[in-house]
Amino acid sequence: MHITDDETFGSNEHASINRGGTLVLDAGTPQREDLTIGKCGGEVRVELRVTYRQEAGGAVNVTGKALLYEGTSVNTGDLDGRAEFSGVVNSGQNRTFSLRVRNTDEGGDFADMTVAVGNLALSENDPCANIDAKAAALGAGFTGAAVSGCEPVRGGHRRRYQNCDIYYSPPTGAHEVHGDIRRKYDAKGGPNSDLFLPATDETTTPDGVGRYNHFSGNGSIYWHPRTGPMEVRGGIRARWAQTGWERGASGYPTSDELNISQTPWQWYSDFQNGVIFFEGNAVVEPATASLGGAGVLAAFDAAFRSRTSGDARVQIDSVVVVGISDTAYDFTRSGNRVVTYRVSGEISSGHWFVPDPNFEVTIPVQFVSTPQPDARREVTLLARQAGVINIHVSNFAGIGVGDVAKALREKLAAIFASPIRLGTVPAAAGLLSFKVMKDGGLTLYFRPDLAGRFAAVAAQNMLDNIKI
Repeated sequence: MHITDDETFGSNEHASINRGGTLVLDAGTPQREDLTIGKCGGEVRVELRVTYRQEAGGAVNVTGKALLYEGTSVNTGDLDGRAEFSGVVNSGQNRTFSLRVRNTDEGGDFADMTVAVGNLALSENDPCANIDAKAAALGAGFTGAAVSGCEPVRGGHRRRYQNCDIYYSPPTGAHEVHGDIRRKYDAKGGPNSDLFLPATDETTTPDGVGRYNHFSGNGSIYWHPRTGPMEVRGGIRARWAQTGWERGASGYPTSDELNISQTPWQWYSDFQNGVIFFEGNAVVEPATASLGGAGVLAAFDAAFRSRTSGDARVQIDSVVVVGISDTAYDFTRSGNRVVTYRVSGEISSGHWFVPDPNFEVTIPVQFVSTPQPDARREVTLLARQAGVINIHVSNFAGIGVGDVAKALREKLAAIFASPIRLGTVPAAAGLLSFKVMKDGGLTLYFRPDLAGRFAAVAAQNMLDNIKI
């Protein structure tokens, strides 16, 4: 592709842009669009948008639209000229399209554009050529150097590169996997796993935060910077899709699919905000026990006050939640959200003529289960310190205030000298997940069978009477 911007006001107002590259069209991506922007003197800006669409028989329909702006395209009122072209490039043919777009306001400004298109048809029975074309389209800056030959794999072919792997089969086309999704795919067994071959490139999720690859084995791997790469498959994936994918109530997956039993067939996936449990051919709601954020806060409020009740110089005025993090990154099972509490009050200065200093202590707390629940093992539920406990004293004055503040911090920190044991769930209870919710509350998910429902009742009693 070649663009030259010209004006009639002197050689210092001429500019040119040359671009080239490879685009791959196939059944999965039958249309692609390319945008080239040129700019020359007089603040003239030129945009050329070319669309390539696959047609029957290997032909490619090429359409181009050129726009000339006196200023920038952000201000559409500056549009001063337009031109278009279209045509078909048959398989094995080279064709050049040329056009000129003029500044209709001033008349003297114009831009000449040339688009040269070569249509090379690739046989679906030539996997190595398809992989090489995909690599050329991605560019060496993306792929890095090849580190393997074009090798056969289950269902297709693959070439490994420094930064990605490219797979090809006639049904799926050529697609790349890279980064942590590539690591997870390899860890699951790559094309030898139930995922089979990639059916998409790594793609940005609709919420603009995460990434995913879909695979031909009715599965996907989703990545988020606060979850890590997680596999979701089959009926669980279908239910997640029905509820809005990552933008739905469940959020992103925080575990791979976990199999519980094959008689009957039971499996589940953990998500940021819940659990999807599949039994046989249907989704079944797990049994649950929960304590809302206000209830958890009340338990910590009581704990902080009881630890300081013996010091008459310390008065706690309030305990509030000042932060709830997102879930924590992991390669196999994302960590729970961290809840940060702030304890505020006053320290007596000991002197009537010195104002009592105010204090604020911030305490980050993480709720964890060890080992991670899988509906089979005994699990211990813990609360532990998840960062530095900070204390700030304002209006700092008075003899001994610093010592009282230090002692206060030590008393509150002593609560977490070792993880606080909240309870133990026996293996027979079938605990699926122990989760911190968006409001700082706690939810336990159990198998939806008789033992799980009894366990949920016992867990609810534990949460309702929680002591820290």
